Amino acid sequence: MELLLDDAPLDELETLRRTLIDGSTPSDRATVEREANAALRLRAQLDQRRQRSRELAALNDIAVRLTTVRDDRALLQEVVDQARQLLGVDLAYMGSVYDEEFVIEVTSGALTPNLVGIRLALDEGLVGLIVRRSAPEWTPDYQSEPAFRHITGADSAARSENMRGLLGVPLRVADRVIGALFACKRQERAFTESEIALLSALAAHAAIAIENVRSLERDRDTFARLEAVNAELSQRTNELEQILQWDRTLTQVVLLGAGVQRLVQEVAQLSRQPAYFVLDESALPVELMQHADDVTAAVRELRAGGKDHIARRGVLAQRVAAAGEMLGALLSLGAEQPTTRLLLERAAPAIALSLAEERAAGEAMRRARDAFLVDLLTHPAATEQDERRQLRLAGLNPDTTYCIAVATAAGPDTSIRTALENLPLPPGTVAAEHGSRALAVVPAKNSASVQAVFTSGRLDATIGIAEPARGAKALAHAYVEAQQTVDVLDTLGRSGEVSSARGLGIYRILLSHLAREHLDELTEAQLGPLMAEQSKRGVPLLETLSEYLAHGRHHAATASSLGVHVNTLYQRLDAIDRLLGPDWRDPDKALDLQVLMRLRRTADLLGARTR
Repeated sequence: MELLLDDAPLDELETLRRTLIDGSTPSDRATVEREANAALRLRAQLDQRRQRSRELAALNDIAVRLTTVRDDRALLQEVVDQARQLLGVDLAYMGSVYDEEFVIEVTSGALTPNLVGIRLALDEGLVGLIVRRSAPEWTPDYQSEPAFRHITGADSAARSENMRGLLGVPLRVADRVIGALFACKRQERAFTESEIALLSALAAHAAIAIENVRSLERDRDTFARLEAVNAELSQRTNELEQILQWDRTLTQVVLLGAGVQRLVQEVAQLSRQPAYFVLDESALPVELMQHADDVTAAVRELRAGGKDHIARRGVLAQRVAAAGEMLGALLSLGAEQPTTRLLLERAAPAIALSLAEERAAGEAMRRARDAFLVDLLTHPAATEQDERRQLRLAGLNPDTTYCIAVATAAGPDTSIRTALENLPLPPGTVAAEHGSRALAVVPAKNSASVQAVFTSGRLDATIGIAEPARGAKALAHAYVEAQQTVDVLDTLGRSGEVSSARGLGIYRILLSHLAREHLDELTEAQLGPLMAEQSKRGVPLLETLSEYLAHGRHHAATASSLGVHVNTLYQRLDAIDRLLGPDWRDPDKALDLQVLMRLRRTADLLGARTR
């Protein structure tokens, strides 16, 4: 008992036991041996409790250390190092469960790096039993154990480590198995209940620590993501505030009607880079000449469609469009910045709106001027004072002589006014539209010079030019004359020609109302009986006479042209002789009749066109 109290070594107790047994009498030997064995058992229990106490103390120290580790990988390494030391094994390793796989992540005491990274399905190897049963499992010899399915890769790594006795315990958090901890000997070995309990206790502490670290890492990741989202949101908010400020500035410029140039200046000021607006690549400002190639290519690419902005070597081009029509390009020179592109995108609609307003204002002014000019030419003022005011409202000088030209489209293109305005007409020319026709009031003292300009312009139009006139009433008469000249040209089949009233020759007679009345009287006097007979009998005597004279009085050619038999032609000619008398066959008389019928036919066609 004194030796037990003095914590004597076990071999000293064993020596004393043998000495006591040998020195005892036969009658006392059984009692001495029983008491000595009891002392040895007591010593063994004391040793076990002392070992258990040391293990618990060590486990407690380990648990405290685990709570101080904040890195997941470092924590796993600490656990396997402590497991190897605590159980006195050759090798310890640990892994985690990810979805349907177990992945070995860290080792302690490994001979090779082959174990780390091995992946096992949850129905493979010893780990499969541990995860499925959520309980410790061990085998005295892993390589020959038949209780689980062996995998070639894992077994190869086990052989390289000479793994034999193997104990594994689950890492549990609540009802989940998050991994497994293994202790291994390189010789066959059975594991005691105390070892299983010790490793399980370590695994329990480790599981909590691992879950805490991973939870902390998830929280850190979440916090980092939230910070990133918050930073992005803050950036977006700043961008939105900047966009709103840009919009307010640009909208204010548009509302003030300051125009496109002011908007471009605002863009340059806001972006701190030179900015320009170009209608097309053919008219670049001088400042862009050094970038002409890049600007031209960018604008053409924008015009080709498919892109709203182009960046080319320091030139950022933004398409400005409205209703699908490209109105031009907004350009910024300098390094491309996201804010610059965003600014150009915001400015483009404002510029398009400003251009639309300018177009609308220009169109309104054009229509107003057109209305003043048409009113002047169709309703000239009665007094000289009103007449001069009317001329000025139409953009004309009351003391200037003008020629009026009226044009109508000869082809499918009806944009005659634009074509007129693009001609090199003298300063002070005023163009307008009246119905489907365009007109130009040109400062000129003779119609020939005006006709020369229109002829050289090669317009696809029929153009009639009146003689020079001054003053509202004279210009109104000239306007009628120019319109009638166009009508006569179209009636004569001379569409696309340019002619003054004087250039109509004998057909100029058709421009005079009195001349037309005289033509009517002359027609009645010369051809009245023929027209009456034709109306009565329905026989085309006028057409027969016209064709007969037009074919040089050749009977066969005339009959063929009329589509009748020669005898029918003779019958009609006899009727004409009877109605007009034989004098109509006289060459001079026949020529007069031929000219009269041509004028009459043209006048009828002209009347039909102007009705």
